[in-house]
Amino acid sequence: MSGRFYVGLTMAGAISAGAYTGGVFDFLMEALEAWEQRKKALRAAGIPEAGWDVPSHDVVIPVMSGASAGGITGALGLLALADAEDRVVHHSIPMVGTVTTRLPRLYQAWVELPCFVDPAGGSDLLGDEDIQALGPDDAVSALLDTTILRRIVDASLLGFTALHPPRPYLSAHVDLLLTHTNLRGVPYAIRFLNTGAMDEGYDMLCHADRVHYVVSGIGSHMNFSSPWLAPDPARSIDVATLSGLNAVEGPWFDYAEAALGTSAFPAGLSARVIRNVAIEDYKARQWPIRRSYQAGGNQAPKFDLMPSFPPSLVGNRADYVTVDGGVIDNEPFELARWALMEQPPQNNPREAEKAERAVLMIDPFPEPPSYDMTGKLDASLMTVIKSLFPTLKDQARFKPDDIADALDESVFSRFLIAPRRRSAPAPAPLEPHAIACGLLGGFGGFLAKEFRAHDYQLGRLNCYLFLKDCFALPATNTVIAAGYGPPHGPAAKLPAFQTAPSGGLPGPFYQIIPLVPPDPADPSRPHVAQPTAPVWPRVTRADVDTMVRRAKGRADAVFGRLKSGFASRLGRWIAGLVWWAYGKSKVEDFIRWAVLQDLYRRDQIAGPTAGQVEDIRLVAAGLANPAYDYRTVGGIARQFGRTATQIDRALNDPALATLLAHGPKTANGDRTYTLQERKPGWFSQLPGIKQVDEWIVSGKPVID
Repeated sequence: MSGRFYVGLTMAGAISAGAYTGGVFDFLMEALEAWEQRKKALRAAGIPEAGWDVPSHDVVIPVMSGASAGGITGALGLLALADAEDRVVHHSIPMVGTVTTRLPRLYQAWVELPCFVDPAGGSDLLGDEDIQALGPDDAVSALLDTTILRRIVDASLLGFTALHPPRPYLSAHVDLLLTHTNLRGVPYAIRFLNTGAMDEGYDMLCHADRVHYVVSGIGSHMNFSSPWLAPDPARSIDVATLSGLNAVEGPWFDYAEAALGTSAFPAGLSARVIRNVAIEDYKARQWPIRRSYQAGGNQAPKFDLMPSFPPSLVGNRADYVTVDGGVIDNEPFELARWALMEQPPQNNPREAEKAERAVLMIDPFPEPPSYDMTGKLDASLMTVIKSLFPTLKDQARFKPDDIADALDESVFSRFLIAPRRRSAPAPAPLEPHAIACGLLGGFGGFLAKEFRAHDYQLGRLNCYLFLKDCFALPATNTVIAAGYGPPHGPAAKLPAFQTAPSGGLPGPFYQIIPLVPPDPADPSRPHVAQPTAPVWPRVTRADVDTMVRRAKGRADAVFGRLKSGFASRLGRWIAGLVWWAYGKSKVEDFIRWAVLQDLYRRDQIAGPTAGQVEDIRLVAAGLANPAYDYRTVGGIARQFGRTATQIDRALNDPALATLLAHGPKTANGDRTYTLQERKPGWFSQLPGIKQVDEWIVSGKPVID
């Protein structure tokens, strides 16, 4: 009998860079489907397994965990798999090339619909539909218009004319775990046992929450059960009820809110209310805590972590407001890992010969956290306050144990897919910026459809290369031996699925999920082909100006609504005057130059810097930095970790001649520079006018 390998998917948060995760998910399912269809055809033809041209073992996905963009990819990806429309679709995208998808609903949700500005004039993130729909007493819920998110949900859940038969490579009951940041929190009181009659302990609030769904009807594999997740309270939902669904309501509305809640970036996107949350669910919650189990091989938990809700809490519900689950747990790896354990808390087998289940983490890494290169060590009050939230977020995401094991080639129970891009075939070096959606901390992908399309296709290509070269085990592995045959038997007939040895072990290794090749004699046979590499996309300055103009309009609408909250007419008048005279232009300038800074830095804007060496692009980015009016050679060098010689050489390159403008010298006699467009006009520099402008409006120029 053939072996079986279980895979848990963990999908990390990434905002618009979730398009990359969508592409990985899309190709992974395409590869599994082609393999399954080939095995099905061979069985139907009565060919014994020893004569198959593909391995005969099975790979099954029983659990998915996700945060933010990864969570919504898992939730909507399962729905896309339910659609009977199951074919490869090729899209021709300007500047990017051909982008392919096997799951059209997932492609639509990530590439076609979400955007800052819809060229066709439909819903977009910089519109004001949400504000127009507010009642007199309603408050603004987000800086961006999230009306489009509801339309994405509708496009994902409605319109199913037929459902795909359950897929053998998915469990009959797929566990979907979505992380939330519960703003209400869950109270816990840990009472110490050595305090005698005194009821002393440690009281705390837990804001790291999750929603657990059991999704049925999408898969047909019946042989997996999770001892750890089985007692965990879960919401059940059946994709069969999607057929004929006319409105997103009832259980599907709750499902959609849970998915939108995990991706509700604080302030930027609307927070979500999670309802029908029973207090009893927290009492039975399962925790990935090794110390909560008895020693000596007893898998029964030795204690339950019980919540301590106030006795006066009305009803038996603990509904809450959630924002982005990635704020606290952006890579919920442990949830999938524990769900796969056969005997928790015992680790899943890690050895190459024994591995039979693994967590596959998809992490787009939209942009590495910035490290302060200036060395100013500013301890002022406002700087500390502004730094506090990013500090807490970065620390909550720091999980060196998980990442280290995923990168350790001797550990075969966890794997990582992260973006990798080359401008030419290997051995060309990897590009420093892999994904187009990585600018603006991950929000930049909403600037252009081409950015999202690039990352979707890159995800497909990266998944292909991962399955081809990395997701493999030696012939001595129990599952591989069963699927491919003995090391010197039928496996020798399947060289197409061999890979290079890993972890310093002797070969040969074989693909866990084989990439079924085409049959020249039968082009209609299910197969997979290597996705084409997408071309690195760039936007034009006109695209940026359109986005900035719409952003200014959105800011006007949001401020107008916030201004109405002032109790007095005088307060509203003063606030409006300040906004008109000062605030609006400051917001517009900040948005424009923050966007351009990242576009220059990442080579994503057409113009003089396109395709230039990195130092030239970094100089342009430094001059666009909205925090400074003028830059010195030393300031730019400190910002990007370059030498003064490198920056000075780039400043004198002809490629920057049309962009560069000189500014006043510093008190030390250093030259300063800015972009031509940022240079003040002659009128504002007239004596008297300049002083009034600095005193009332702009302040003194900021130079570094």
